[in-house]
Amino acid sequence: MIATGELTKTMRDEDLSFEELYDRHFAAVNRYLRYRVVSIWDADDLTAIVFMKAMEKYHQFTGSGSFISWLFRITHNTMVDYFKMKKDIPSDLSYVMRTDSITNEPEEITLYGEEVALLRELILKLPGEQRDVLSLRYAGELRFKQIGEVLGKHEGAVRTIHHRALKQLRSMFAERGAVPDER
Repeated sequence: MIATGELTKTMRDEDLSFEELYDRHFAAVNRYLRYRVVSIWDADDLTAIVFMKAMEKYHQFTGSGSFISWLFRITHNTMVDYFKMKKDIPSDLSYVMRTDSITNEPEEITLYGEEVALLRELILKLPGEQRDVLSLRYAGELRFKQIGEVLGKHEGAVRTIHHRALKQLRSMFAERGAVPDER
């Protein structure tokens, strides 16, 4: 008889091969880069570069922190290098906005599109540090501790930055007379 806990048990990153780690984390890394980079093609190219760097440096990963934090530190640094070369601005939220709760009704799709456009515009007005934390949190799906490891900050500082970013977004939404949807 199989215990209930064994059915839901997942492998830890430390127990996986690099190929399995790639499969596990590819979508989050790609989503984060698509969130931050204007061109989808550039984001896909950067994702490939990130995993090539990670594979080359995998022997240097000591396991003192989590693999996902180490991988996102490489991702973040690769993105920063990209911005230095391209002088690009972060942009598109459409890849991180969840659409699973939207029906196929034209009116709802239109309203959702307007909300996304407004959110995109307001996020671009946030300071870079707040955009970094929000993108790692929602596009990268990292925990606050992991975001701290990526950005070299304490977990409490990351939580504070996150809280201030959301508060500022709510305030900007209110100034526009819009009420953010709780999706």
